[in-house]
Amino acid sequence: MRAGFVFAAICLSAAAMPARAGTPAAPPIFLVEDMGNTRDRYVSEHLEPFAVYTGADRTLDQGDIARLRQVDAARQRAAAAMPFFSGDLDADGRMTLDEYKLANLYESREQVELGMEARFANFDRNGDGIVTLDEALTSPPLPQAPFVYGLSGADRVAALLALDPNKDGNVTEDEFRALLLSAFDFYDKDGDGAISKAEKAERAATVRQYREEQEKREKP
Repeated sequence: MRAGFVFAAICLSAAAMPARAGTPAAPPIFLVEDMGNTRDRYVSEHLEPFAVYTGADRTLDQGDIARLRQVDAARQRAAAAMPFFSGDLDADGRMTLDEYKLANLYESREQVELGMEARFANFDRNGDGIVTLDEALTSPPLPQAPFVYGLSGADRVAALLALDPNKDGNVTEDEFRALLLSAFDFYDKDGDGAISKAEKAERAATVRQYREEQEKREKP
């Protein structure tokens, strides 16, 4: 399921940026969304995290992605359990509905009336009116804002691996650098190493078009 999602994201990214005759293939959206305005800065800002998640060998493979998925899962569990830590007001390791309501006084009356007890019930797995840490950690995650362009950190890296230029199952630092340079050069039409005002406008239009297409896909 997740692999298909990543593949679809790559395909849709390409579809949102039609190729032009005589020009390189349009870069996937996740290489465009945070593109800096100068080539050197853009490349360096992407190579730094690449070096972190690939480790000493500076080569991206499935093992790196598996580790990133573990990190993503741990962060999701932590985010799901956060209401417990902020709602256990007396620090006795148990959160009651009254504590939960008190901890969320900042919410509007409409939010409280529409979902406070339902959200508490999401944590109270055995329905005894008390939420323990174990219950909080195993509760279904509450709805969250979607990831940027539909991709989590691990999914973005998996999408990068899917671009593997020579199809040998990994992406080296040199290959990634070449992908970055190609993506930048796609918009740097005059090749001066910087994105001009007109080139920024084209890039912005590409991102806007992708967002519009994504919104259409997400509508029920």
